[in-house]
Amino acid sequence: MHDEQAGQLAPGSVTELAADPEWTVTTTATTGRWLTAERALDRDGHRLLVGLTPIRPGTVALIRWSDGEVVEHLRTTEAEACATAHRWVAELLAGS
Repeated sequence: MHDEQAGQLAPGSVTELAADPEWTVTTTATTGRWLTAERALDRDGHRLLVGLTPIRPGTVALIRWSDGEVVEHLRTTEAEACATAHRWVAELLAGS
């Protein structure tokens, strides 16, 4: 499911997520496949991080950290992980 945030359609892939320059995507040197996608934020003196990594074919781990501690984690499809990551970042930027 893709949500709309701030008038934009949520990204459905890491490639779409990477179109936002605030996201850092690392890839393998040999195949160019993505290994991690991360978005760091600082809010009220707290270091927040939203990250994705593939864990097996068809499954991506999505994790949210606050000051180095995992506060939320899920495993789902790449499309759902990207849409959820987009929503999490929007909520964090809004102060939710």
